Amino acid sequence: MTQEDLIKIAKNACKNAYPQLTGYMVGAALLAKSGTVYIGVNVEDKSIPNLSICAERNAIQNAMSYGEREFEAIAVVGKKSESDDFDKTLIPCGICLQYMIDMCKNINIICYINGKLCLIDKPEDLQKYSFDLDKQ
Repeated sequence: MTQEDLIKIAKNACKNAYPQLTGYMVGAALLAKSGTVYIGVNVEDKSIPNLSICAERNAIQNAMSYGEREFEAIAVVGKKSESDDFDKTLIPCGICLQYMIDMCKNINIICYINGKLCLIDKPEDLQKYSFDLDKQ
């Protein structure tokens, strides 16, 4: 499976996002070492925002629900609900990065940074970047 294949799956999954609070849709595609791909989307709860979940954690928890424990890569994409174009820079948030460090430290992250498709081989390498919804 190529990086582009995972990105395409993440973009397709993004259609199912439920962004009640931010209007920002995120899709993730997680490739397990078994070869199975699991998807996740952000699901926001406007009544109790703390119950919301990001696409990356949703995908990891989905895979773990099926007994997967080892992962190769995760692709993540996002866009504003009213836009047809995916953002040129989107990385996992700090909570998701920490979750990946705790749950699947050796995962490769595939995302866009400054309009380029990037492969990051350690979640902690992304902690130097920030995501600002107002700048998207």
